[in-house]
Amino acid sequence: MSSWKGEDWSEDKFTTLAQQIFAFQFEYCTPYRNYCSVRGVSPRSVHDWRRIPPVPTEAFRHVELRTTSTPGELRFRTSGTTRGSSLRGTHIVPDPELYRASLRAAFRRFVLEPRGGGLDGSRRQRPAPGAPLLISLVPPFDPADGSSLSWMLDDLIRSVGRPGSRSIASPEGIEWKALFTLCDEVSGPADDAGPAGTPVVLLGTTLAFDAWLDRLVASDMSWRLPAGSLLMDTGGAKGREGLDRDAVFGRLLPRLGLDPSHLVNEFGMTELLSQRYGRGTGRPTLTGPPWLRTLVVDPVSLEPRPDGSEGILCHFDLANLGSVMGVLTEDRGIRIGTGIRLLGRTPGAPPRGCSLATSELLRATETG
Repeated sequence: MSSWKGEDWSEDKFTTLAQQIFAFQFEYCTPYRNYCSVRGVSPRSVHDWRRIPPVPTEAFRHVELRTTSTPGELRFRTSGTTRGSSLRGTHIVPDPELYRASLRAAFRRFVLEPRGGGLDGSRRQRPAPGAPLLISLVPPFDPADGSSLSWMLDDLIRSVGRPGSRSIASPEGIEWKALFTLCDEVSGPADDAGPAGTPVVLLGTTLAFDAWLDRLVASDMSWRLPAGSLLMDTGGAKGREGLDRDAVFGRLLPRLGLDPSHLVNEFGMTELLSQRYGRGTGRPTLTGPPWLRTLVVDPVSLEPRPDGSEGILCHFDLANLGSVMGVLTEDRGIRIGTGIRLLGRTPGAPPRGCSLATSELLRATETG
């Protein structure tokens, strides 16, 4: 997974790998095998990856979905449901190396590579050669908390960023003075193309960038970051209901000398080990690596819907070898070619198809 240039990632190849992973997970993940058996599905009966039974995200709150146990395994925790329950889900990752390979390859390809055009087809400025400086506005990983986002950003800082890359946050908050000092150091006299120098990639949640914007407005400060600099928004606005992403970045980007083509939207989930990326404001089309595929399904029947039709998203991630490959979400979206457009969370109660799938899995676990 370190690269996929020149590799065959045809439909046939994806189906073959998906079938092999399904057989492995069916054999070694007992709760998942029981769930599939109740549905009358087994590796011998599946000839299309779209027919491999996905597990709803809610199941991660109730059942340990794992194929094996290893000393170096990771345990990621979900943030808790938006519907009031304090129960947090757990995604167990027996082999962190597989996660690293998927994460780094996609980040380099979709965020850092100068490809002559943005993910949305817009022109991109070629970044300065060499590794960028990665600065995270998210606290470093704490195993007790189990944030998959923190682990992801820590790994990118170590593996992709140049020396000096780091997190400038802690559980107590962001080190604002350090962030302002950094911007003073890397910015300078600039023409319209931005100053020459090391590009900076600032990584954070929408909520963190909004808090930074408040401070910039209050102090009337702005900079022009070096050419090729980016902001990567990982989403996340808990505690600020109604926070408008476009309003935040529409005001923040000009204060950093950047335009919307320098804003990357990262979409990831605790339950998945691969990510999708888009560029710009609005609802960008999110593109991911070829080992991650997404269906848009009917919220009741869970049958796939055609391109351009709205439904709930169901992801199949080959990097999820140690847990379950298919993950059924409550997110609404539209499929556009190999990309997706995220429309937000399903309001109210979980979609009927998700609720039935969760109940079925729990019953299978109790009787298995």
